Amino acid sequence: MASMHVSFYSDVLKIDCGIEVVYPQNCTRTPPSLRNVIEPPYQVLYLLHGITRDQTAWVRLSSIEQDVMDMGLVVIMPTTQRGQYINQANGYRYSDYLTEELPQILSKMFHISTKREDTFIAGFSMGGYGAFKAALTYPERYACAASLSGALDIGIMYDLSAGVVTKEEVLINFNNKDPRGGEYDLFELAKNGAKSGKTMPKLYVSCGTEDRLHSTNVEFFQAAKDILDVTFYDEPGDHVWNYWDRNIKKVLEWLPIRQRDPNYIQRPNL
Repeated sequence: MASMHVSFYSDVLKIDCGIEVVYPQNCTRTPPSLRNVIEPPYQVLYLLHGITRDQTAWVRLSSIEQDVMDMGLVVIMPTTQRGQYINQANGYRYSDYLTEELPQILSKMFHISTKREDTFIAGFSMGGYGAFKAALTYPERYACAASLSGALDIGIMYDLSAGVVTKEEVLINFNNKDPRGGEYDLFELAKNGAKSGKTMPKLYVSCGTEDRLHSTNVEFFQAAKDILDVTFYDEPGDHVWNYWDRNIKKVLEWLPIRQRDPNYIQRPNL
């Protein structure tokens, strides 16, 4: 694999932006079964971080590079800082950046597929919310979306506007209004998407049983399981990296990745 940092200018945000990229490399480390088989255009996974992290989190704190070593998959790790991956009511157009501008820029930089069936999005905590928000708002762009310990009830950000999330951020993000019941509400987006007649993305919901967000993850699954294609998984764990590092592997197993070594999970650390 190749791992790189890429900086560029965003016309949407009007600032320089940085992303981390893990990119397939066909080399002598590639298993013989895949050598000269892993070829572009590659499928792509947009992998989002939580509210106190940035685009380097997955590279620094998980084994994502090793996890995708034997796959024809490009992993893109962007950041919207603490911006919830949404178009803020009084701030930056982060959703437009993530779902529209970034794929256009990257498709010119890297040999990645732009087809819906080849495009996936996932994240943890705030990134889990951002992944589902993008996929449910633009189902024509994403085949699959996964949330690990996601803040799937965005009203939590409004109710708990102290400590990790401040009242000032609520004002910026949601114009000082409860975001439930509108364009920011995943429960509403799931319901409206199911009624739309559009082909909706497959969803994967995962949360540790000791995580304070576990109950809202269960509630989202219960609300969506009869109207969308949703997989739910939980196991003992809290809102911590060892849970996300373990469970991103399960997400990768679940994703319909075409070019992969079937024994990649069992490979030794070489």
